[in-house]
Amino acid sequence: MKPRHAFVITAALFFPVKASLRRTVANDRNRYRNPNESAYTKQCKTLVSEIEEGPEKEGSVSWNQELNCETSGGEIFTIEDTPLEWIQSNLASNTLISGDSDLILPIGATVNHDIGKIKPNGLTEFRNRPVKGKRRKLAVVQGVRTVLVVRVRASGGETTQSMAALADSVFGAASGLANANDPVNLRSQVLECSYNKLEFVPLTDRTRVTQNFGGSDIVNGAVTVDVNTAVSEGHTVMRNAITSQLKIMFDVSHPRQLADHIMYCLPPGTMGGIAYAFINGWMSVYNDSWCTFPSVQMHEMGHNLNLAHSNEARAYNDQSGVMGYSYRQDDGPQMCFNAAKSWQLGWYEGTNQLITISTGGVRSYVGQLSGIVNYDHVNNPNRNSNPILIKLNQNQKTNPDDYYITFNSKRSFNSETVEGGNQVTIVRASGEGMHYAESDLISKLSAHRSYTITNFDGTTDSATITVNEISVSHSFAEVSICIGDCDPAPTQSPTLAPSQSPTLAPSQTLTLAPSQSPIAAPTLVPSQLPSIAHTPAPSSIDSCSTLNRRECKESNDCIWYPTQWQCALSSGPEPPYLPCSAIVWPRVCNFRKGCTWQQRECTDE
Repeated sequence: MKPRHAFVITAALFFPVKASLRRTVANDRNRYRNPNESAYTKQCKTLVSEIEEGPEKEGSVSWNQELNCETSGGEIFTIEDTPLEWIQSNLASNTLISGDSDLILPIGATVNHDIGKIKPNGLTEFRNRPVKGKRRKLAVVQGVRTVLVVRVRASGGETTQSMAALADSVFGAASGLANANDPVNLRSQVLECSYNKLEFVPLTDRTRVTQNFGGSDIVNGAVTVDVNTAVSEGHTVMRNAITSQLKIMFDVSHPRQLADHIMYCLPPGTMGGIAYAFINGWMSVYNDSWCTFPSVQMHEMGHNLNLAHSNEARAYNDQSGVMGYSYRQDDGPQMCFNAAKSWQLGWYEGTNQLITISTGGVRSYVGQLSGIVNYDHVNNPNRNSNPILIKLNQNQKTNPDDYYITFNSKRSFNSETVEGGNQVTIVRASGEGMHYAESDLISKLSAHRSYTITNFDGTTDSATITVNEISVSHSFAEVSICIGDCDPAPTQSPTLAPSQSPTLAPSQTLTLAPSQSPIAAPTLVPSQLPSIAHTPAPSSIDSCSTLNRRECKESNDCIWYPTQWQCALSSGPEPPYLPCSAIVWPRVCNFRKGCTWQQRECTDE
């Protein structure tokens, strides 16, 4: 390989007037063959990458965020030593807009092509200065989006799957392959979740302008790229080598001139994690075979669409949608996005099925609540007119978090949702349902359960979500969602009471009494009624507290608290923290702030 050297970036080159930063590079082909060319510093757009570093196994996923600089030619360099807290706080405050903001680096910052990173000379604080008055650019979440899947041949290894296998796994029959047989893939699942409002399609076949650099033509939305980079050099160097080759092979100045989204499927051993993508960007990067699994494809493409992670007590734990964990599963799991992400994507607007409840507007809703599989779309056999998403809205200036509620119906294209199936899920998120924001699944409610948000929107009123009944067969829950006291609802009482009374009561009386008479009749009536009326809450709490982590996650009524290492009723209070001295697991001890594992016991730091 040719020797590569660092070069200096000056602050003047990053002054945030984009017109002065951009430079036409289409007429200078030799530039792409020399990675040391300082012209790459003429533009630097901020990109934040969301990296899923750990395996798919529940409870063991690790993750990270990195700040990156994208040049005008599409090469992406990671900024070293950027504090994670700095990235998160600036994303949350909307000061940093990944994919849109210009990055201003200090004088003397250097780019090292050997590792694909920028070193800011020990400085760990960076300034983001968007153009004054510029509106935020959001990712396009509707329409037709072209996708190119890249197979890589590198020094020391190549992507395991063939081009045809990659195309089939991403597009299925739409790839145009004669023997395509992948029934669940990125294209098919997003198409169903969005009701045809967003379609990922394979890039049209395209011939290379030169064969001097190896690789292949683009066929069925996939391409093979040959690079001289060694697998051992890592993914940050590898991705820039792929970008440079794509530009040479197809005579473009930026890969985005080829497709809206490009998936880099790296050879095994190039990276240590599962996959990552750039928020509000065009590139996603995968560790070999992880490129073929639909949950990973949707998760990473979700980041390209400006979606953040879905959490539950810790990162990735919300398994009710694909922005939580990823799964090593070829044709599933078939599920979509949680309530907050579904609201942000905007796929279900245009009907009366989205309701906003707030202190200054409509303060309650009492009635049936369905899920996204019941969206009132003309081609949906499960359609109904019930609300499918309800937002409990707070004043953003004083209370940035809002609450999003849906019935997570476990059927159709959401039939394999891993968590909270056929329950009412409550998700908390900031961003007003429009911007990048992590979400937290805070409750999963079964029938006859409630969740209360005290001092809602800074008032003395509480917001209460109560699930009165659930009909799995008809895909809805009867709910009462109110800020303060629910207004009397005379139309609901006569509706619910008669429908339950003639159907449930007589069927139990007629079945049990004749079959067990004369013994059953006197014993069942006094013993059954009190037990049903008085024991569910304590028995559910007891049953949750005795479950291990996996059993807890599989339960519809329970929620796992990793910091406390306890299982508790999802609609109940959070369990108390264990003192350090009571923790007997080293990993849990080290996870807990203020605790440290020493000499085979957990002690206070």
